[in-house]
Amino acid sequence: MLTWTGSDMDRQRSKVYAAEDAWALRLDAARRGAPRAEVAGSTVLLPSELHFGELAAAQDYAIARLEPWKVPPVRLRVRKGQAKAHWEESGVVALPIPEHGMPWAMRESVLLHELAHHLAFHLDGTAVHNRMFRRRMLELVTHALGHEAALVLRVDYSEQGLTA
Repeated sequence: MLTWTGSDMDRQRSKVYAAEDAWALRLDAARRGAPRAEVAGSTVLLPSELHFGELAAAQDYAIARLEPWKVPPVRLRVRKGQAKAHWEESGVVALPIPEHGMPWAMRESVLLHELAHHLAFHLDGTAVHNRMFRRRMLELVTHALGHEAALVLRVDYSEQGLTA
């Protein structure tokens, strides 16, 4: 049986978003020239997060990141509205791309989050922001950005009271 999002079923969503927002801010600092982060008493060197200039580049990235898991392919599309990105059970990731201004969703952290939904759905039978989702997210982050970025995300999850 597969579970999907819904306010009653996805109780940890806001905590996951808070942790990933904190993590994304650290990645932003690394991109702006401050790659060292103090995390859980250690200093780590964070990578610079990718930002995609076009949907085709993000699509190529998604295909490459999912390849080790041998799951069905994902297809990216432009999302109407600018407030959020989302994943659909049909294997579609919808990313908002504004006509003007910064395309906030065309970045690695956002795409990895949506790909984690895809992995958790196909490998674990769930797509809510539960422990299996967080595990898949950490696997993707390790694969894409390295162990240091995954450590920082794990600590940010922990600070929200979440385990993976």
